Amino acid sequence: MNCRFTPYSLGVNQKLSDPMWTEKPTDIGDERDRRAAALHRLQESLADEARIVQEAAAATETAATTAIWLGASLADLAVVTGKTRQAARKRWPTLGDVYRRRLWLANHVDEIRWAVRVVLENQAEIDVDGDAVEEVRALDVQVGEQFENAAVNAAHPADRWHTLDRLVNVALRALTERARATGKLGEFAIHGASGVVGYYDHAIGSVDQ
Repeated sequence: MNCRFTPYSLGVNQKLSDPMWTEKPTDIGDERDRRAAALHRLQESLADEARIVQEAAAATETAATTAIWLGASLADLAVVTGKTRQAARKRWPTLGDVYRRRLWLANHVDEIRWAVRVVLENQAEIDVDGDAVEEVRALDVQVGEQFENAAVNAAHPADRWHTLDRLVNVALRALTERARATGKLGEFAIHGASGVVGYYDHAIGSVDQ
């Protein structure tokens, strides 16, 4: 098959008069076409290489993030990468936030579940639209199962922390923003949940480790 490549088929802004694409004195037979085809393959390979590097970098960041959710520190990452904590922080700037979340959550499991229990026990005096209370209940059940089983079989190795984080940062937050107390116990429950969410926000906003 006789297929001639042009700069336009390669997707580059070069003219036909460019020496790269014109015939060269040393060309033998169809070498101009062969050269154009080889350059086309090079262009495709460079695009593939860039995609693979990007995918590998994303996978590496995911692995680093999972390690932090499982209790690793930037110092631990520095040991593995052979670089400094500052280098890890610069390469993965979101890890400081994950570290602070995980640390706070790990130190306040009992307080979180107490606030949830008070909400559920007094939901008759809490007026809130939608399924805010039911989401709190469902996530609390998951948290109970995941934390009571030390070797929980989960799709993600850090699922228990993701669930606990969602319980505070999504479910309790939504409830405190939308709920209205209809009695003293409901007011106490909402106040307790608001305190947990506020404490969480304060800790997440702290200076990086």
